Amino acid sequence: MKKLIMAFCLIVTIGFIWIWHHQIQFNDQSRKAFFHLKSGEFDQAINAYTIAIKHKKRTLFFSKAPSLYNNLGQAYLSKAQYDEAIAAFKHALEIKPDSVEVYINLATAYLKQNLPRRALEACQQAIRIAPRSPFAHYNLACAYALADDPAKAIDSLKSAIELDKQIIKYAQEERAFDTLRSHPQFPKSNP
Repeated sequence: MKKLIMAFCLIVTIGFIWIWHHQIQFNDQSRKAFFHLKSGEFDQAINAYTIAIKHKKRTLFFSKAPSLYNNLGQAYLSKAQYDEAIAAFKHALEIKPDSVEVYINLATAYLKQNLPRRALEACQQAIRIAPRSPFAHYNLACAYALADDPAKAIDSLKSAIELDKQIIKYAQEERAFDTLRSHPQFPKSNP
């Protein structure tokens, strides 16, 4: 009986060390990845997020980390690796299907690939979850503009600006709106 108890304690100890090691590695890599992402070092961020995700899967508690996949997607988005970004965002949504931020990022990736219909779906889902999200309305406006629906694009842009007046600055430089700027209802910035 004594040997059985000792074997059990040894197994528990090894298991604890295994989990603790991977949790520490996860913490270190995710901090490093976040630093690289904020510093514009996207290759290093992608590498560190990938390692952090691998370690997080080997822990018991909170083994799913949607923010890691969202941040990984942002790093891929910054490198114009849109397919990889979309895959990361979709994985984040599998873990947390009500994340407005991830839907907005997913829509951005679709817009960068000139896939307005898919962007529309992502924006509409974000708006269902958070109707007062200015960036969901902004991306929706971009998607409608790329889908050649100027009336809906302008309406969505106006909704975004009502929610956040700063959006008008983005709209003035947004390439998706190039064909709409001469439209009489296109919002103009205040002088």
